[in-house]
Amino acid sequence: MNTAAPISSAQAFPESDFGAFRQRTSMDRIHELLEHGFPWMSFPSDMEQQFQRDGAVARARHFLISGLISLFIYNGFLLADYLMARDVFWLAVELRLLVFTPISLLVLYAFHKGTLPWLRQAPPSIVDVLALLGGIGAAFSLAVILVLSRSPLVYFYPVGFMVVITYGNVVQRLRFWFAAVFTVVLLGTFVGGVMATPDFPARLLWPISSMVLSVALFTLSANYFLERDERRRYLLTLRERGLVSELSLAHTRLREVSDIDALTGLHNRSHIQEHLSLLWERARRDGDPLSVLLVDIDHFKKFNERYGNPAGDACLQKVARLLQDGQRRTGDAVARYGGEEFIVVLPRTDASFAVGAAERIRQAVEALQVRHESSTTALHLTVSVGVVSCQAGPQLTVAQVMVVAEQALQQAKLEGRNRVCGLSA
Repeated sequence: MNTAAPISSAQAFPESDFGAFRQRTSMDRIHELLEHGFPWMSFPSDMEQQFQRDGAVARARHFLISGLISLFIYNGFLLADYLMARDVFWLAVELRLLVFTPISLLVLYAFHKGTLPWLRQAPPSIVDVLALLGGIGAAFSLAVILVLSRSPLVYFYPVGFMVVITYGNVVQRLRFWFAAVFTVVLLGTFVGGVMATPDFPARLLWPISSMVLSVALFTLSANYFLERDERRRYLLTLRERGLVSELSLAHTRLREVSDIDALTGLHNRSHIQEHLSLLWERARRDGDPLSVLLVDIDHFKKFNERYGNPAGDACLQKVARLLQDGQRRTGDAVARYGGEEFIVVLPRTDASFAVGAAERIRQAVEALQVRHESSTTALHLTVSVGVVSCQAGPQLTVAQVMVVAEQALQQAKLEGRNRVCGLSA
């Protein structure tokens, strides 16, 4: 685990901030759409594409199920054909059972077998296109029977167009603009069929036409409101996801900030204790050695008294950067342990390597040549380092290891400071 470098206001969480900016931008658009609506049944292009993709699988499933049910009802109208257009009944049987039904079943079967690949390769609107073509095909078969039949009851036959319009606009729930095109085409087919029917009674023309037109307008309105509500629910879902994402990001940032020492930018004591416990469990499981270094700035209280707290803070930051820059392996960890004391955790490290690392730290601090005229050890800044190395095992605990590390540090101080003292746990 890599420890944190000192944090500046310009560098803190740059990727997270960029992601949060994009999230806020998206949330702003969602709020605007929820507030002002979307009367043209369309979102901004990128959001519209995502809306279509997110709903593609559910719409494909609905298309298959409602298509099969509608096909069953469509063929059930053979009874109406027999009662109102008996003279062309067998033509109706051929159109319904031998032409339209096999083609529809073939399309539904092919769509079912290739649903997922199609949804990945074809635009989501393929469902609306197929449903629209199916409805137009059903309306065309009605128009053919209407025009060819000479039955006196066939003049009531155009009410079948209302069923087909209801299928496309409400049952199949075409997207609104597909539904609008579908409605116009079916009304045109209805008008063409009625006009091509010989001697269509004038007294029936307006009642039947008004019913068909009313159903067309009502179902198209219903389609509009259904899609509006669907889009609104989608926006509310996106907003909820965005709020959850923002809360998660805020929690992550809070956790990261709570784990960081504000002055030095290193991890703090609570974090390193948690991290050390994890490394200890891993070392015990794998049978690896582990070493802990406690680094204490010599006579730091006197340094603060002579040069002031700002200089003391700058001193702590210099030592923190030095310790941070000295860690070269993934898994090494550095933290501020308290006051002028730092801790370095070195997993998979034996005593000889740990003592060598501690000596390099001691020499590097001396090389900073920070004046410390109040020190009784040297005229420049120095550190004492306590080192403990051990083989992780069930007979030891992290607390026991830290006790030995403190003892090693105290021994280094008793021996005159500016030195490294190593003990084994």
